[in-house]
Amino acid sequence: MTQIQADRELAPIEWFDEIREARGLERDEDTNTWYVTRYDDVYELLRDPRLGAQVETYCPPGLTGEQQKTYWRVTEFIDRWPVFSDPPRHTGMRRLLLPLFTPGAVARTAAATTDSIAATSPAAAPDRLFATVVRPALAAGLGRLLDEPPDALAQLADCATRILAFGSVETYDPAAGLRAEEALDELTGLVARRCEAPRGALASALSRSLSEGALDLVDATAVYAQLVSGALEPTAAAVAGLLEAVTGPEGAAIDVRTDIDAACDEALRLVTPFHLAMRRALTDLRLHGRTVRAESRVVLVLVAANRDPRRFPDPGTFRLDRTGARHVAFGRGRHACLGAALTRQVMREMVLGLATAGVLEALPPLKAVWNTDFGGRFAHDVGLA
Repeated sequence: MTQIQADRELAPIEWFDEIREARGLERDEDTNTWYVTRYDDVYELLRDPRLGAQVETYCPPGLTGEQQKTYWRVTEFIDRWPVFSDPPRHTGMRRLLLPLFTPGAVARTAAATTDSIAATSPAAAPDRLFATVVRPALAAGLGRLLDEPPDALAQLADCATRILAFGSVETYDPAAGLRAEEALDELTGLVARRCEAPRGALASALSRSLSEGALDLVDATAVYAQLVSGALEPTAAAVAGLLEAVTGPEGAAIDVRTDIDAACDEALRLVTPFHLAMRRALTDLRLHGRTVRAESRVVLVLVAANRDPRRFPDPGTFRLDRTGARHVAFGRGRHACLGAALTRQVMREMVLGLATAGVLEALPPLKAVWNTDFGGRFAHDVGLA
């Protein structure tokens, strides 16, 4: 076990916070990885041309031959995701995805979310609101975006979730790796069938790219995996954080009808569903008086940056009066989340829909049940506090 693995057993967010306040920077020699945790550093490095997104991967020690084959197969697949690609490949994949995030597409997705809330929220029990209203509404929006019926979307989401649970080199679990490999096989088959008989903007664009030879089936599957995993769970987590805040002790001071945009951004800052932005040093660079050598792995810790008291006073408190620094939950620069505007709009319409239906104001205090690991925090459920 590396020192990183031992320290993270305390709790990953607390460990990141400790690095930020003590040193700002930490190196794990076993994996040649630097962890950058202060807001100003993370904010600048997210757009620094000296960092690339294609990261050298390290195989965990102690794996059997078969486990290594699984590890490398899934790792190489995840490396194909657009977020882990550099230009020119990243530029082409990003251009391919742009039609999904036009103002019209965003509006249609948000409308599907709102329609679902209107249909399901009146009869929802408070302790089942997240499971019976929030998640189905998010699925309805994503289904509209991808032109997928609920059962087919559920299959895609299940595959993406199992792949997302693969874990980093610091947290790799061979059993989770095997489940991810099985999910990869299943997802590849699903995507192949969609591209053979395309329906919707995404499948049509991928089908054209496959026929032209611009992408292969692994690329197409990677696009689906990133879209599904990056849309459902992170948005659900941010909504869970918002429900905690508006029903908590300070909830009476939160007027979601007038402060909805600030409320959504504050929930995204506090939750920061994806903790890390992985980068590779393309050249030597200096940070806090230390030299980060070229080819080192550089992990920009978004969750620590979003909790930096130098930029966010009283960082653990949900506040709508924050000015100045903007959170980095979506990253920034050429690798910023392409769906940031979509996520904000869906959150906005969801919360306003709950308020319009008279559900939000009547809720008792709620508490999220979180699944937190080294790389992210997602909501398992939201129940009575």
